[in-house]
Amino acid sequence: MNGARGLLALAVSLSACSAATLPYKPESPPPGGAISADYMILIDRLRVEIDTGGYRLEDVQIVKADGAAVRPQTIEHPPPGGSSIGFGIGMGGANVGRGGGVGVGTGVGVDVPVGGGSRVQGNTVLYFALDQVGLAPWRLNVKIASTNPAVIILPPR
Repeated sequence: MNGARGLLALAVSLSACSAATLPYKPESPPPGGAISADYMILIDRLRVEIDTGGYRLEDVQIVKADGAAVRPQTIEHPPPGGSSIGFGIGMGGANVGRGGGVGVGTGVGVDVPVGGGSRVQGNTVLYFALDQVGLAPWRLNVKIASTNPAVIILPPR
């Protein structure tokens, strides 16, 4: 019975990782991806943070009420994620005397990412010129790898 409880706890904790973490969600969530966003108004820029559910951001823009699209001035991409293979080299020695033994060891490890792909670790941060995007609400069009495009409305606060 303890094994079943452990599996249930693991399933619940892993499902929490796939949920979108920021307050604004897409109007129609794309299948296969949990996307969310939040924003902060800086002095002259709009900072938008997007949780892409671990997938790489492919395209993003704010579409204004008049239909004009505004691209971000700056994009801070999270580091790539995914699988990796580790290689290790080790060395050890021992000195065994009357009273016991002493071991000494050293090692070097190398981590090599496998398959670049479309996975990332963390959120993507975008900066838009505030004088170009105007006042909220903003219509954020987002396209991430392995999903359909999504629209997130960022309302005024």
